[in-house]
Amino acid sequence: MASMAYNSAAGLAGMLKDGHEHYFDDSEGGAVVARSISAACELSRMLSSSMGPQGRCKLVVNHLEKMIVTSDCAAILREIEVEHPAAKLLEKAVHQQESEYGDATNLTLMFAGELLNNTLDLMKTMGWKHKTDILEGYNLAAHKLLDEFLPNDCVVRQVGHPVSDIEGLKAVLKPVLGSKQYGTEQVLSDLVTEACKIVAQEGMIVQPETIRTVKILGGHLSQSVCIKGFVAQRGVETTLTDAKGAKICIFASGMEASSTEAKGTVLMKNADELKNYNRTEEAKMEEIIQGIAESGVKCVVSGGNISDMAMHFIEKYEMIALKVSSKWELRRLCQATGATALVRLGAPTPDEMGLADVSQRNLGGKTVTVFEQHHESKLATLVLRASTNSVANDLERAVEDGVHAVQSACKDGRLVYGGGAAEMTCAVKLGHFADQHPGLEQYAIRTFAKSLECVARTLAENAGWDALQVVADLRAAQVTDKTDMGVDIVKAPGVTGMKDADIYDLMIVKRSALKLAVEAAMTVLKVDQIIMSKQSGGPKMPQMPGQ
Repeated sequence: MASMAYNSAAGLAGMLKDGHEHYFDDSEGGAVVARSISAACELSRMLSSSMGPQGRCKLVVNHLEKMIVTSDCAAILREIEVEHPAAKLLEKAVHQQESEYGDATNLTLMFAGELLNNTLDLMKTMGWKHKTDILEGYNLAAHKLLDEFLPNDCVVRQVGHPVSDIEGLKAVLKPVLGSKQYGTEQVLSDLVTEACKIVAQEGMIVQPETIRTVKILGGHLSQSVCIKGFVAQRGVETTLTDAKGAKICIFASGMEASSTEAKGTVLMKNADELKNYNRTEEAKMEEIIQGIAESGVKCVVSGGNISDMAMHFIEKYEMIALKVSSKWELRRLCQATGATALVRLGAPTPDEMGLADVSQRNLGGKTVTVFEQHHESKLATLVLRASTNSVANDLERAVEDGVHAVQSACKDGRLVYGGGAAEMTCAVKLGHFADQHPGLEQYAIRTFAKSLECVARTLAENAGWDALQVVADLRAAQVTDKTDMGVDIVKAPGVTGMKDADIYDLMIVKRSALKLAVEAAMTVLKVDQIIMSKQSGGPKMPQMPGQ
């Protein structure tokens, strides 16, 4: 039993267990906040160079020695191990943005880091004793930005439902896909649009689970196709490989005779007993397979093993057999074909059968089985072709972000100008708001407005332009009411009209990213002490010489 005695002379160290860490600041000078800001800013600076279509990739080798090459902020943060508590707050904000909207994760991290970095400069000017005024100013600026300027003053276009507004859908997809895979946005947007048209229904929100990706190495992205149905990454087990309008029966278990739970010994005295031993089992298996064939089934799918005896009778009754070992893949196949996974081995009822065209194909030297629909399908599959695993994984992440963007557009189709134009408009408006606001909060509002310029500045830096000149040109354009001017990553001097370039961002996604960034930054600023318990686990094993 632990002692209840408390050593008051030891202070907090006498109350907590050995091995804890405690960081605090007696002088109220904000030293703990400054250290937290420095850690968060380092994480933000590391990934700011990955923002935008011209963003650089990071090569990450995780703890399992798996190599990942990507510019996707959330994917990078999933693989690296961030330990500092303040930096972890930003990491959690990024993962929240990724799970809700799939896009603008780098904006979340970069804006939070920029706001914290500028707060450090403001602390040197005002002193941390005015932290209440600084936080109040940020609250006022965030309220103006998220509830007034962005949803009202910056919205320039509205897109309809993906079923009825294909051009609007492509306008949403191209910037999202281009920021991940620059140069392939046209091909990818056509593929994602086609997949969304297959699964989308008027008035319904597109669910990311209904669009699946299959990666096949070899070939080029232009050879990628969209299948109205399901693609299994293995060939069939039978000699018959194709069937049009086939009725499909899916078994969640294997197609084999059940074995006894206990071992037994069988004594055979003559040859007749040996010949008759398996005859009953064969007759029962043939009866089952014959019943399945007589119900009209042309394709059977097993979630487990298919015995040689069952395969013999499947071939005899001219059916197609396929093994799908993953229960998740089995569920998707049921979703695509309309079948029900059976746990009993026997003939299915008409309601339990699915329907699809079954064919075996060879793609890039890999044999796949395609279940394609001609009527409405609840599942679409994108077969992505790429030369390496890294490119294929990056294409898959880009498609996932694009599908999430379509889902967001179904909820709220309001668009704002991309390329840093919307952020620059809000920065100018917040500057005017700060001029009209009395008190010390105006300094915090100006700092908040200045932080919004980081989007245009970072895009210009990554594109190789003079960032200061580009930001100055954009600010001058805002003064002359050219609110559509944004960063041009292709042509000098680096500024162009986003309306003419057809570059838009979803307002709901941008609003969520900025909101999460502000909340994460303000949480870091409110911390004045950090208390860390001793990490669990025993001591690390010593390294042997030569390791």
